[in-house]
Amino acid sequence: MPEVIKKLTRLCSWGTSRAVRVPREVCERLGVDVGSMLNMLVGHDERGSFILIRPEEQSHRMVRDVSYRSMDELFAEYEGDYRPTEPDWGKDVGGEVID
Repeated sequence: MPEVIKKLTRLCSWGTSRAVRVPREVCERLGVDVGSMLNMLVGHDERGSFILIRPEEQSHRMVRDVSYRSMDELFAEYEGDYRPTEPDWGKDVGGEVID
C-alpha cells in the first residue's frame, strides 16, 4: 500500500471563494508550489461527498528528481567565443531615461 499522509485542515474564506491550506510537507511530497495547476474532482461515494485534488501532470515536476549541476559543469564543454553586448532597447521614452 502506498504511503499516505493524513492531515486535518480547515476551510477558510478567501474573498468570495473558499480556500483550503495545504501543508508545506504535502506540497513538498507532491512537488508542487504556489502557482502549480491542480485538478479538482468533486464526487460522492458510499462514504459521502468528497473533493479530490491532484497536481496537473504538465505543471509540476519533482525538483528532487533532478540532479544538481554547477555552472562549471554545464559549460565545461563550451568552446565558443561569447562576448556579451548591451541590447538595443530603442529610443528613450518617458521618465526611465538615465544619462
